[in-house]
Amino acid sequence: MDSQPSSKALHNRINTNISQLLQRFENIMATATVRAAEDILSLTRAMKETWLFGKLDTLGEDEADVRRREELERNATAIQKAIEDGGLLKPAK
Repeated sequence: MDSQPSSKALHNRINTNISQLLQRFENIMATATVRAAEDILSLTRAMKETWLFGKLDTLGEDEADVRRREELERNATAIQKAIEDGGLLKPAK
């Protein structure tokens, strides 16, 4: 009696183990993909609810936007005044 498994039996065992690992990996990836899709759907549903019921203000300006707009207006006014006064584009002497 030979107690050592044959090489064919070892190859079959290796192939079986590899196919089981691949199948388990595919199952894990499928489960993770489904869970991620469910999370995205939940997030978009929550965003739609907050938008519909007025808690998500997408039309108004926050303080940073107001400050930025005011600063841009001041800069534009200063540049226009400098151009009109001729001080900005005077020829060099």
